[in-house]
Amino acid sequence: MNQPYIPAHAKLPEITVRVIILAIILALILGASNTYLALKIGFLTSASIPAAVISMGILRLFKNANILENNLVQTAASAGEAVAGGIVFTTPALIILGFWTHFPYWENFCIAILGGILGVIFSVPLRRILMKEKTLRFPEGKAIAALLQAGDQKNMSLKAMLWGGGIGALMEFTQTGLQIAANSCQAFFSVGRSIVGFGGGFSAALIGAGYLVGFNVGISILIGAIVTWFLGVPVLAYINHIPLLNGDATQTVMGGPLRGDLRFMGIGAMVVAGLWTVLTLLKPFAVSIQVSMRAWAEKEQLRIPRTERDLPLSVLGILLLLVCIGIYIFFNHSLNMDSLALGNITIPFLLLCLIYILIIGFILSTVCAYFSGLVGVSTTPGSSVIIVGMIITALLLRLGFTALHSVLSNQQLLDASGMTIIVGAIIASSAAIANDNIQDLKTGHLLGATPWKQQIMLIIGVIIAASISTPIMNLLFNVYGIGDVLPHAGMDPTKTLAAPPAAAMAAITAAVFNHQLPWNYMGAGAVVVIIFIVLNQFLAKKNLHLSILSIAVGMYLPLSASIPLVFGSIIALIAQRTLAKRRLNEAAHAGKEQHGTVVACGLVAGAALMDVILAIPFGMANNPDILKIMPNSLSAVATLLGWVTVIGLGIWFYKIAKKA
Repeated sequence: MNQPYIPAHAKLPEITVRVIILAIILALILGASNTYLALKIGFLTSASIPAAVISMGILRLFKNANILENNLVQTAASAGEAVAGGIVFTTPALIILGFWTHFPYWENFCIAILGGILGVIFSVPLRRILMKEKTLRFPEGKAIAALLQAGDQKNMSLKAMLWGGGIGALMEFTQTGLQIAANSCQAFFSVGRSIVGFGGGFSAALIGAGYLVGFNVGISILIGAIVTWFLGVPVLAYINHIPLLNGDATQTVMGGPLRGDLRFMGIGAMVVAGLWTVLTLLKPFAVSIQVSMRAWAEKEQLRIPRTERDLPLSVLGILLLLVCIGIYIFFNHSLNMDSLALGNITIPFLLLCLIYILIIGFILSTVCAYFSGLVGVSTTPGSSVIIVGMIITALLLRLGFTALHSVLSNQQLLDASGMTIIVGAIIASSAAIANDNIQDLKTGHLLGATPWKQQIMLIIGVIIAASISTPIMNLLFNVYGIGDVLPHAGMDPTKTLAAPPAAAMAAITAAVFNHQLPWNYMGAGAVVVIIFIVLNQFLAKKNLHLSILSIAVGMYLPLSASIPLVFGSIIALIAQRTLAKRRLNEAAHAGKEQHGTVVACGLVAGAALMDVILAIPFGMANNPDILKIMPNSLSAVATLLGWVTVIGLGIWFYKIAKKA
């Protein structure tokens, strides 16, 4: 699927009235469901895949519907997930810090709109760069393209997709819904002063994504996981004399302070890996800018193939100017500048904040987009990248305010922390859009879509999703509370929404302003990545290559997420070697390999769609265990069944590769 798919008719309508109406409806629905998931568990399901499935089902009712229309519907609808990742991961931190007492509608709406459109603007040069990056596999992008293509062709691919989708949905339902089989396992044990153990995950979506990203990325993720979980855990436990929580080593590793130390190691690794990625992309980015400048003239723009036409630079320039003006006005309206007592430098200070948002926003958007292309939207540790941006923002603002005021009052500390979160939220919104958008643009690239039309639909999707997220957040906050903040007396603290990323950002921002950031753990993670960067230079001489970003991903992700990715990549390697032994000609080999890829795409699609469906009863009952039928006393049986399903899935994949 490296070459654009050419539909039956070269000139097909894309932006139509039915596309816009359906996109608006799906953006509202998926935006609302992902808002709940982001607050409840700090995790987002891929909205693009279920949106594509729903779109195909509805547009098939129209005789003249086409694949490019379906592509635009899922592009706009997926903005619901991206907007949730932007503001729902960040602005609850303002509640936790006490800067806000509720979610003001227009402030949240402006953050999402301004950051979201900025992310669309950033996506133009990034599209030109990343679509041609050979190391990126775009799991969801390929999954959606295969799904839409199978539906368009109505051939055997659809059968393979349905098989994969059915098995993925069934696994997800039994693991997450009925909980007959476990979706992960963790087991750590104390050995003297140290702690050792292992863990894994059985998610069909992640196994399918691992198959799509391939063995090179998978082995790099495994290396990162080994560094953190099999080396970092015992070493840190031994050095720090960490006591066991309730006498349980597993609980100590997964829920105690040790987990926080490991996260900061991962964040340090992400910082260096992200900066290294940006440095390696500087040259192709400069080339992309040159290409865009050459296309400025209308005549030259017309010579560019339709499938390579982005929004014109003139339109991007106007959008960027409007966003900059909007951010400046928003800051003047929403931030307590009088409390910060900046005096005559207020205007220059706000302009510096604006420039900072543009620069750091683009850098983090680049990193998120690259991560997304590498391991997929659902697996990208976007919240950690956003945390990196929050740390940088907090450090710079703390430095600036300290230079102006030797001592900050409690109110000034609160206002400075609020400014940090708001600036970070705008940056996060742009990065979240880039994270999601790059998969949509890859889908369009594979299907022969028009990029500028996708970018228009993304803007529409951002506006619609931004309009629904704030009311949902206020509703959930008033019913359950967020973090440790309960808005009404007599509320049950056990039912509060954890909002993990926002809670982490609130804690980190407070730590920075109170000089309590754990530089030692972040530095340790950075050193590990630097060692692998150097090692990679020697491996390159032997035609070997490790993915530095994947190593950082493996260091940050829990074993429940990284191990199924590795398992899926191993299945891909076995499948490739099995096909290689058959000595097929190039065309036949490509066809057989495509069959396995389509099945893997079906796994991702089916599991993701089931996640969205399960979110409905979970949200209505405020209980993720409402469908559970396996008693806690049989948790060992559930874990055993989890391993059985994964092994069975591997055998099934092997047979597909052997008999395809």
